[in-house]
Amino acid sequence: MAKIYLGIGHGGADFGAVAGNYYEKDLALSIGKACAADLMRHGVEVMLSRESDMDKTIAAKVAESNSFHADFSADIHINAGGGNGAEIYHTINGGKGKNLGTSILETLEEIGQNSRGCKTKTRSDGKDYFAFIRNTDAPAVIIECGFIDHQEDLAWMDTEAEQKIIGRAIAKGFLKTLGIPYKEEKAKVIYADAAEIPSWAQEAVEYVTDKGYMVGDGKRFRPNDPITRAEVAAILARLG
Repeated sequence: MAKIYLGIGHGGADFGAVAGNYYEKDLALSIGKACAADLMRHGVEVMLSRESDMDKTIAAKVAESNSFHADFSADIHINAGGGNGAEIYHTINGGKGKNLGTSILETLEEIGQNSRGCKTKTRSDGKDYFAFIRNTDAPAVIIECGFIDHQEDLAWMDTEAEQKIIGRAIAKGFLKTLGIPYKEEKAKVIYADAAEIPSWAQEAVEYVTDKGYMVGDGKRFRPNDPITRAEVAAILARLG
């Protein structure tokens, strides 16, 4: 099973980049959670650096990723300071980290974001500038999803629904690099008579609906209707 470590930028008293009532720490967490959920849906094991409003040092993230023996690692951030679009940093050595960054940037472009390119940054001693990239055993990237202080970028990511789309796009980039085909998620069926389904039966109804075994009349589940022999035959045929 593939293993991905996802660092989430900032948290707690460290708000990160700020624009009005929008904080980098919150946007990054929402995007990271959505990314993790989509990766796990595809059978990938994921470790998040945080799942709540707390801060964690870069050293702690590196240690967690290395202990987790991740196949790939990423630290998710939101940019600021003038500019527009997404950019991704990878090691100066290129390789798998560069491949991952390129794939993620492509999937972010597919959902409408501008690309500022895949980049590297070097210290005066010729080593990778970012400790997360330099010290992580796995190929690692830093993802700057967009600029919080740019009107178009903020509009692209200022709702939970948009943050989920961004998270799924990042997950697609990981899956592309891992060679795992992406599976579109089935839309959940919401029956007009859902309130009539007893609480003890709701999970079972969701299961048989998702599998296509029982779907009511398409709009209603009809939980209190008697079942006919023809309906039993149709259910058995779907099971077979």
